[in-house]
Amino acid sequence: MSNLPDVYYNKDSDSFAFSTARTRWIKIIQDAIDDVASAVKNSSDAEFKKQGEQIESELKQLKNDVQSDGAVKPFQHPTNKAFASFDKVLKGQNYTWLTGPWLFLENYLYRVINSFFISKSLWFNYDIFDNLKRSSFESSVAGVVELAIRYYKLTEEVNSIDEQTKQILFNEFAEISLWGNATDLSLLATATLEDIKSIQGAEARKKSEANILDNDLDEAWKQLTTSKDEVKRVDFVLDNAGFEVYTDLIFALFLLDLKLTDEVVFHTKDIPWMVSDVNIKDFYILLADLKNTTLFPEHRKELDHFINKIEYFNNNGTLQLRTSPFWTLDLDFWNIDPKEVEFGGAKVHKDLSDSSLVIFKGDMNYRKLTGDRRWPSTTTFAESIGPLASNGLKILALRTIKADVLVGLQEGVYDQVGDFWEKDHDSRLSWLSSGKYAVISYSNGSN
Repeated sequence: MSNLPDVYYNKDSDSFAFSTARTRWIKIIQDAIDDVASAVKNSSDAEFKKQGEQIESELKQLKNDVQSDGAVKPFQHPTNKAFASFDKVLKGQNYTWLTGPWLFLENYLYRVINSFFISKSLWFNYDIFDNLKRSSFESSVAGVVELAIRYYKLTEEVNSIDEQTKQILFNEFAEISLWGNATDLSLLATATLEDIKSIQGAEARKKSEANILDNDLDEAWKQLTTSKDEVKRVDFVLDNAGFEVYTDLIFALFLLDLKLTDEVVFHTKDIPWMVSDVNIKDFYILLADLKNTTLFPEHRKELDHFINKIEYFNNNGTLQLRTSPFWTLDLDFWNIDPKEVEFGGAKVHKDLSDSSLVIFKGDMNYRKLTGDRRWPSTTTFAESIGPLASNGLKILALRTIKADVLVGLQEGVYDQVGDFWEKDHDSRLSWLSSGKYAVISYSNGSN
């Protein structure tokens, strides 16, 4: 594709990249320093403490390098393909932390942090973000219980759900998965199937969808319900742990219960990543937390029903967990391509080609789908994902907007949202990083 828009750079003062590199990254590194310091302080193992102090020192140096706009250095670790991907880009470049390309450096930052831990024998499996992930989930108890209640009610009525209601529920559970903690579950938790189909239910859905600026759920529904695949499979390329992956699991159970799919595959990150992203161990931590009667003393019937179904499907292979280093590389998802054999893009493409629908969750996955480029907002989703639009993958992106790149909007919508936002905020463009708006974008893989 010729004449591609440029990517976003950390030096771009009109971009969220500018403040992210100068403020958010510094806080993330400092939180990591504090976490390691606490673990060192609470340990009686001399070697663990020694290695931890080395990590502290490395993190402090990294913080200084970012703050002082230091040079970005290659890993120079030839046996690690994940490092080699970054080194290949850095060869011949003179990137600095506060001026280089945002997407590349954000991925590089987390790889650098992880490199400090995997080089220490007693810290190799340490999740620097575990405490933040756990505390975030513990603050979502009310939402977890409400959703468990609604799901339990739904399973009691599953045999009486008609096609119209199935599609309504598909949309609702997709939107809950989209918004995660930001969604209002109160109506869903108490609504009957009749309420959902009522005029009041339609009005509630219209209100909840008002901030979804582009919504292709109808196309995804059509794909699932008309697919001729002998075995239907839905894949989730996950984003956040905690409550968000809990909503993803609820969505997955709905798809299985209503026979919209035969299998579900969850794709996790292979290392602690982007603070809150899901690792495989976070799935099992979630189930353990849900079994904790101190944390969840009430509505055990509904919660245990959810837990038992998840464990049953996980044990018999209906719900699978997979991971790949590809998800934590610098490479954007245009590299999910049969020709990309060096760093795993071809392998990922082969795997996802067996899927009836691939759901990409969250902001970073959307940025990687679109190459994090300065596309005009009216660019079609298909154009923005390049070769992904024609390589056979059925893609659904569920994305709350927390960064600049945005496509698929009708003419004038971008400016209308800016005009409305500016009335109550200092920055006309800060809505792009607020998480208050969303897009749901679909590609059939054959454009």
